[in-house]
Amino acid sequence: MAGTEQASRRVWVSGICWFLAGFFLVWAIFRIGGFERGYPLVQLLAYTPYVLMLSLLALLAVVLCRRWLAAGFLGIAVLALALAVLPRAIGGPESAPGSRPVRVLTFNLAKSKANTRAVVDEAQTRQADLVFLQELTREKARALNQAGLGSSYPHQVMSFSEKFGNGIWSRWPLVRREPLPVKEQPRADVQVPDSIPLEVVAVHPTAPIHRSDVHLWERDFDALPPAFSASVPIVLAGDFNATLDHANLRRLIDTGYRDAAEVVGDGLVPTWPSTIQFPPPVTIDHVLAEKGISFSQYDVIGLPGSDHKAVFAELLLPPVPAGN
Repeated sequence: MAGTEQASRRVWVSGICWFLAGFFLVWAIFRIGGFERGYPLVQLLAYTPYVLMLSLLALLAVVLCRRWLAAGFLGIAVLALALAVLPRAIGGPESAPGSRPVRVLTFNLAKSKANTRAVVDEAQTRQADLVFLQELTREKARALNQAGLGSSYPHQVMSFSEKFGNGIWSRWPLVRREPLPVKEQPRADVQVPDSIPLEVVAVHPTAPIHRSDVHLWERDFDALPPAFSASVPIVLAGDFNATLDHANLRRLIDTGYRDAAEVVGDGLVPTWPSTIQFPPPVTIDHVLAEKGISFSQYDVIGLPGSDHKAVFAELLLPPVPAGN
């Protein structure tokens, strides 16, 4: 009888170990291959960094159970997930002699509920040159300007739907371009003094919260401009509603962008949600710039009234070529 119970226990232990190995291996395959499609895979893949941590615990448990073959397969999954996740935590600030610093602040106002004074103070304290704001109402834009944002950043480009829109505030003149054809994402050209001009885009694709939202999210990503698709370098900033574990964001970056957080080694610092612990926080707010532009600073800042954190980045633009 005792032998039968032990045999049954061994079968159960082996089954659990193989289940863990299979689960994490399948997750790694979907993440590495970029196979997430539709609901709920798109939502789940955002939590890959947490899955990496769980896979390490699972590997330890399987090793302690001495299920070596299962441990081998699980080890492959752990290695694959680690290679996908950990590089974004390895990096540091860059330097570029003779470059022109441009400071960027981007913040999702959470349906314009964010504290107006805090937003203005943060932009001014950071000496931001360009401010990108998402989930903006016309009333909030007026309140921000009256609170001092308009005097510090007199040049503005905004795009609104019936409820919310997005905006760009700048110290320097902006030349408005046609907004992206979906989701009220304004863009403009800005001539940076003593440096090169830029195209800047305030990014905010549809959040893939519900099953019906996923195709809108994919549509909005398809509308974002690839790197080197304009006559001047492009900077994208905003709430991308995607992490580096989403294939569509990686494909966009692979056209020739770099992610500020990943470059400086802060790619695992979460930006949403900032006010609750569930769902676990992830990094969905980004600053992207084309290759050739360096990043010397990056910070994530909590501001009152929003469930997002603000993102600050200092870009280093190459100097104007001699003779220009």
